[in-house]
Amino acid sequence: DAGHTQGWSDPYYVKGQNLSYDGQTGSIEKGMITSKHAMAFKHTPDYRIEGEDIKIYPGDKVVIQHPSFYIKNFKLFSLKSYTKSIRGDKQGKVSAFSIMPRPIYNSDDGIGLRGNAEIPLGKSGEAYFDYKWYSKAGFKPQIGYRYFLPWGTASIGYSKVSNEYNDETVWVEKIGELRLDTHTYHIGKSPFTARGETSIGYWKEGSVKGVHKDYKVEVSHDPINLWKDGTLRFFGGYQRDYYGYDKSIRSMPYWGAQFRTAVGPRVNAWVSYNQRNISYNNSPYRFDSTELPKELIYGGSFKLTRLDDISVSVKQNMMSGDVDSIYYTYHRDLHSFDMYLTYKDSHKNNNNQWKIKFVGKDF
Repeated sequence: DAGHTQGWSDPYYVKGQNLSYDGQTGSIEKGMITSKHAMAFKHTPDYRIEGEDIKIYPGDKVVIQHPSFYIKNFKLFSLKSYTKSIRGDKQGKVSAFSIMPRPIYNSDDGIGLRGNAEIPLGKSGEAYFDYKWYSKAGFKPQIGYRYFLPWGTASIGYSKVSNEYNDETVWVEKIGELRLDTHTYHIGKSPFTARGETSIGYWKEGSVKGVHKDYKVEVSHDPINLWKDGTLRFFGGYQRDYYGYDKSIRSMPYWGAQFRTAVGPRVNAWVSYNQRNISYNNSPYRFDSTELPKELIYGGSFKLTRLDDISVSVKQNMMSGDVDSIYYTYHRDLHSFDMYLTYKDSHKNNNNQWKIKFVGKDF
């Protein structure tokens, strides 16, 4: 139609009226944005954003006036304006759809929803807000400010984050945590790489609470291609944690290796080894305690159909030689989402578990 335009701007599909670009800003009226995974050429996209006016500032932000967010033909919500940051070292993870609530589930925390948003502030910074709500665990936000430096990222914020300990999900509250994370840099012109990170903040996990400080450095290298679809990578580093709760210090040199390969068109296999040489003191928090100082993980996957595959992964305690857990997973490609159904056979206790999760491809 006259005045209408449509097409791809990877990873998005855009459709609308009066498309223009002046070399600095792109603009489209009465537009629609969806993704290559959500797009259906004969049917309504799985999800989309419609807006009266869409302006794109390459490398900075996208601004949509009066946007409406849809799943199929169901309107989730509308806003007066929506600004999405597309700046910084995001490694291709920018998504205009991330604010949309999407389902999450695990047996410990229950069924829930999650989403996130980034709002540009100044030339090199952005405010961020990541939310998770669970029927059992409740509301788990991450909110703060990050600043993109030439050599890394600085951030300060508040968060409730989880980890798994003894087959259970544990949550820690991080209050006013200041972080510095460097980019990964090659050492000279060699294939070897180095990166670092440090943080300070107030941690709270039940009755265990206090100031936490840490720093970490790690060296690795570009993956070694042993053969077609066969890669090997080694890594090693040092981490040191200071816990104000009991004034303890954990010193932890670590190293490991990861190997992956394809065995024909339907079969993949992997092996990884991780060793953490912790000092006498472990963490007083379950959240970052080291359960298995010497851990071997191996397994494989088999592609059943174009959309289905199964996998088995074994985690072994190399200090005792015993199998810790075996994970059996069924994966289904659901067009714009991936579904993972996992059964965990816990050999160290009787806490066997079923878990299911849905992951949006464009989130």
